[in-house]
Amino acid sequence: MRMMIMMAAGLGLAACGANDTPTAATNNQVAPETGAAAQVAQLDDAQRNGVLERAIRASGAACPVVSESVRTEVRKGVMGWKAECDNGTAHLIEIASDGTGQVTSRRD
Repeated sequence: MRMMIMMAAGLGLAACGANDTPTAATNNQVAPETGAAAQVAQLDDAQRNGVLERAIRASGAACPVVSESVRTEVRKGVMGWKAECDNGTAHLIEIASDGTGQVTSRRD
């Protein structure tokens, strides 16, 4: 996931001097996003898909192009992205506030 860290730094997604302490989700509430996760959420579709595409590739999964991405709860209380690639694969991507990413790929 070093690639994701480099991408985040390269795109200016890392929060400079911001308080990146994660807030725990309680009950059925979603934890607020901070740092790089919040900044990725602010990107336009093309920029965001590019970031997600590089995160997927860095995980070792094949993804020629991310054709669509949508917000989704990737695990209880944690928002992330569901990315569809043009080769028919789908991936869930969770981006931490420090710019690291965790990719879970669907296996057929």
